[in-house]
Amino acid sequence: MSDSDSDEEEDLVRNKSNFNPIKGQNEILDVVCETLNNLPLNNNENRKIKCNLTIEEKNALKSLSNDESIVMKEADKGGAVVIMDSKFYKTHIMNMLSNVEYYEEIPNNSDRKTMQKIKNLLKRHKTSSSLTEKEEDFLIDYEYSESNFYGLPKIHKSRKIKEAIKSQCSEYITCPYPDDLTFRPIVGGPSAPTQRLSNLLDILLRPLCSGVKSYVQDDFDFLRHLPEKVDINSKLVTLDVINLYSNISSSLGLEAVEYWISKDPEKINGRFSSDFILEATEIVLTNNTFTFNGKHLKQIKGTAMGTKMAPTYATLTLGYLEEKMYQKVGEQFNEEVKNYIINYWKRYLDDCFIVWKFSDNELSTFKTLLNELNPDIRFTAEESTDRIPFLDILLIKENDVILADIYYKPTDTHQYLHFNSCHPRHTKRAIPDNLARRICTVVHDESIRIQRLQELKPPQPCATKQDKFQDPTINNDT
Repeated sequence: MSDSDSDEEEDLVRNKSNFNPIKGQNEILDVVCETLNNLPLNNNENRKIKCNLTIEEKNALKSLSNDESIVMKEADKGGAVVIMDSKFYKTHIMNMLSNVEYYEEIPNNSDRKTMQKIKNLLKRHKTSSSLTEKEEDFLIDYEYSESNFYGLPKIHKSRKIKEAIKSQCSEYITCPYPDDLTFRPIVGGPSAPTQRLSNLLDILLRPLCSGVKSYVQDDFDFLRHLPEKVDINSKLVTLDVINLYSNISSSLGLEAVEYWISKDPEKINGRFSSDFILEATEIVLTNNTFTFNGKHLKQIKGTAMGTKMAPTYATLTLGYLEEKMYQKVGEQFNEEVKNYIINYWKRYLDDCFIVWKFSDNELSTFKTLLNELNPDIRFTAEESTDRIPFLDILLIKENDVILADIYYKPTDTHQYLHFNSCHPRHTKRAIPDNLARRICTVVHDESIRIQRLQELKPPQPCATKQDKFQDPTINNDT
């Protein structure tokens, strides 16, 4: 292994290489490089490229993109495309941004100042945190640009839209001006000044997530943590944190990061000091600036949904609060309840789950305890004695056994890549294969599994899934 290879392995992040070998060192290598350089840039220029869209569809798409009276956004969940009146959309977003607890308007673009803060950070920690030359270049040597703010419509939480879906029973649903529609705030800044620093922090902090007792990676990992047998009188309980990303104060988040670093220091790359990580995290949290509708704004509370480190940061923050929760549970409940909660309380980001086998009064006490952990972090709860959705899984309790089924929100479109598109054939063939593999992984009951596999066939218009395992009327607002 050459020295350059070992240096590349040491770099946690780095810019794309533009290295070209020096001529004259190897005759064969020179010939290969010259041949590649002389190849035409577009070897398909004489071929007719199939297009997914007809001429009429192209013209329609161009017309829609030029129509300033509408805004098209992907739904927050379910794969639907939502077309909204632009005034309706902008009014809702501006109402969101006018909340002075979370946002403030700034006079102009402050990206240059933010980049200078990052450069100063690297200078201050030149000795305590030994970044490689390529890591430093990655963090500051690139063309940065201001972030844009947009909102993804949460149609799955709109009662009016769900009622329209049931009544209209069509591929295209019309629901004029639903006043109960909310939006998920997204700061789209892949080239923002803090984005690359956030990327580095995500790499450094992510190993700490394995130390969070409740942590699950995804729905498949969650299934592995389900108990094989449960009390026949137990309840299925899910809890959701209200607007988690927006409600984590910077002081709480930094306190949580410092706690996990001090608890598991061996999981942090030894080249980076805790002071560097904490200062870098603060820069990312306090310099989230963006533009919307011609205005420059700054998020003053919470973390941006869109920055790379956000999921890891949120996981560690709630994990920190859970450590306090375990301590308080030990003070208010007996040893059996405490150990049970520690072992069976599971969480994916802001979605929490537990099979509750104790009394309703104890459950009420536990929910109150959760909502007293921090004044900004509030939990909502749903409970059921027989079935409840969690993530993309429908959990069904039959006697002392929990069965798992695939769950789709009522607003899910079930739309996938069209087979006549010009994507590679192996990509299109992989879609039904992956859908079937997911069903076989999640659903262990043979009768449910066979039915779900049959449902992968093209459905009849307005088909419903009325059976003993799937209830399409379940509201997954959690």
